[in-house]
Amino acid sequence: MNLLADIFDRKRRQLAARAPFPPRQRPPARDFTAALLQRKPGAGVNVIAEVKRRSPSGGLFPHQDLVQVAKGYEAGGASAISILTDDVDFGGSLADLEQVRAAISLPVLRKDFLVAPQEVEESAALGADAVLLIADALRDGMMQEMIATAKACGIAALVEAHTEEHAERALAAGAELVGINNRDLATLRTDVHTALRVMPHLRSRARVLVAESGLKTSADFAAARAAGADAVLVGESLLRDANPGEALARLLAAKDGPA
Repeated sequence: MNLLADIFDRKRRQLAARAPFPPRQRPPARDFTAALLQRKPGAGVNVIAEVKRRSPSGGLFPHQDLVQVAKGYEAGGASAISILTDDVDFGGSLADLEQVRAAISLPVLRKDFLVAPQEVEESAALGADAVLLIADALRDGMMQEMIATAKACGIAALVEAHTEEHAERALAAGAELVGINNRDLATLRTDVHTALRVMPHLRSRARVLVAESGLKTSADFAAARAAGADAVLVGESLLRDANPGEALARLLAAKDGPA
């Protein structure tokens, strides 16, 4: 069983079955790339903090009000917010994207399993400042077209890979922001050393590097930074805390935290 392939098959069927998205004027974009490259006093790595209601690996999370969680993350020192908009596996929606974006001042990443350029355009129209593209599941030509579409829309494309091979494909397709996912989306197995192994080989060619999944401690943040990460994407470890925003603030303030 390949979970990622199954999800992308479902997404393609859903896209083919639904009506075209009506045109609309989007709000001014916020600079997602700049947010991940900023240097905050005392912090060596920026955090993309994630909001979601559930996940295949983590089940149902205790915090279901995504707007309140996102506000807490902003107060806790996040540099950007990631929003899961997939409905079947994550309980998300495009309405979540609009509502969270309207409630905060940080750039927002739409995290989903996007399969076509029109979805990039729709994301931009709904207020996304960046979209996630998954190199492991997109053909080279499609990935290149979706990256170009994001650029034309004035938003960023964070291209995620799980292996060095797929990260190289992302760079060849024109990706400037590359995320290394410690979780293998085909099996849901997580190895926090994956990004640490892969990122040093990409550092000189990627504008922004992001370590994703399985990061739980300030020591994890420090290790990611030492391996070349500009940012980390963190969700489940924060969402299990009684107060996710305060949990983030504690991680960023920890003495053994990012250097």
